[in-house]
Amino acid sequence: MTVASKQFLGSPDFLQTIVAETEQNSADARSLATGLNATQLSWTSSPDSWSIAQCLDHLTTAAKAFGPLFTTAIERGHRKYVASSAVAYHPSWVGGWLIKQVAPEARRKLTAPKILRPSQSPASENVLEKFLRQQDEFLRFVREAKGIDYNKTRLRSPVTPLMRYSLADAFVVVVVHEQRHLAQARRVRETSGFPTN
Repeated sequence: MTVASKQFLGSPDFLQTIVAETEQNSADARSLATGLNATQLSWTSSPDSWSIAQCLDHLTTAAKAFGPLFTTAIERGHRKYVASSAVAYHPSWVGGWLIKQVAPEARRKLTAPKILRPSQSPASENVLEKFLRQQDEFLRFVREAKGIDYNKTRLRSPVTPLMRYSLADAFVVVVVHEQRHLAQARRVRETSGFPTN
């Protein structure tokens, strides 16, 4: 597993760790984007690079795509995979592979799937607010997963139905994917030439 996801493997309360890491991502996004104007949020260092607004828009789109899949998986989990206590996280083969691809320390540059690509010019004035609202929605799903075996509960990828992994994997994917692109957005803000107020 990756450095970013090791804390989930050893966690005595997997869901609470997901909650804590998600809240940290929200705090990082606020720290990164609060106070920036539209010019700063939409600035890019090159035509093929993403702006801070595009990074946040991409994360909002990606997390939102999981919504219907989370709803179905959690309902099925409560019917078929009830757990009386917290379950230790065990990544599936596919889930573990995917987490490595989207983790912050992954060296390979990925092309975002078409359905998850950000707008070329997202509305920068509320891009942070939209991201934070989606974070709250994600946390609702995480809390609803309490009492089920999220390792046994499976769902399909929002990108391709041919790829399936556990609900727990999907939660980790969302968190580490956010960490990756928040770090990318931070690099944009630290790039020489970034507009000042």
